[in-house]
Amino acid sequence: MRLHRPLLALAAVFLPGGAALACSEPPERAEYVIHHERFGEVGRHVIEFSCAGDDLVVETTIQGEVKLLVVPLFKRDGTYREVWRDDRLIAFDSHIVDNGEAYEVRARSAGDRTVINGRRGRIEAPPTIVPNHHWNRAVIGRTLLFDVQRGRLQEVEVTPAGTETITIAGRTLEAHKYRITGDLERELWYDAAGNWLQARLEHNGARITMTRRSPPGL
Repeated sequence: MRLHRPLLALAAVFLPGGAALACSEPPERAEYVIHHERFGEVGRHVIEFSCAGDDLVVETTIQGEVKLLVVPLFKRDGTYREVWRDDRLIAFDSHIVDNGEAYEVRARSAGDRTVINGRRGRIEAPPTIVPNHHWNRAVIGRTLLFDVQRGRLQEVEVTPAGTETITIAGRTLEAHKYRITGDLERELWYDAAGNWLQARLEHNGARITMTRRSPPGL
């Protein structure tokens, strides 16, 4: 359980009103299983954390593929790199190949704004904007996010939906549930320490769930 304390500290950084803290001991690596309601396990989502001086660096790899027998129906691979300084996103870069089509997003802090470059060109956003990447519990405290694939802005509303239990690797964990609506539709679950446990969305009429492979701290 030693690794929970850094996550609690980082939760303070990213939640509204949290104190600014330097990166000292980054959270543990986290891996998530991507499950399609009809095709079963179809991929994985891996997040690794490190410190670069006082900055927190978050690197994510996504691999997903849906096949019918041996025929590929959908394939998506991607990488994200985020750099955080205190409670602000300093840099973001993503490269995603979605069914053979490549997408790239680049965001940088620039004074009192964040400049995002994606499919729609250059966008200037408030400095409080964060990517729609669920690892960071700050998404539940924001009304404006940006899409990691195309760079477009997303206006959202977040509603607490009580607590539920989630089973991860045979262990039952209590989780706080949130619903995101608006330009992004998601259900998210976090534990009391701010660890992202699970996410659920619908894609082409099918439910897709991402669940952490092992409980935090193990």
